[in-house]
Amino acid sequence: MTDRQREAARTAHFAGFFEWPSEHTGEEMASMMDISQTTFTQHLRAAENKLFTALFDDTVTVS
Repeated sequence: MTDRQREAARTAHFAGFFEWPSEHTGEEMASMMDISQTTFTQHLRAAENKLFTALFDDTVTVS
């Protein structure tokens, strides 16, 4: 996982992005990181993909 992907996931987690209802929107999360919403979403989805792969596939290591 890249540093930016980790930052997006960590920021989203601690800002309540994954709560229901979300405490912050994707646009707000992007603003916190000083990036576009599209870029935030790309970083977050890549991080999620790597985390889920590591969780559900014992043969893959997240790096």
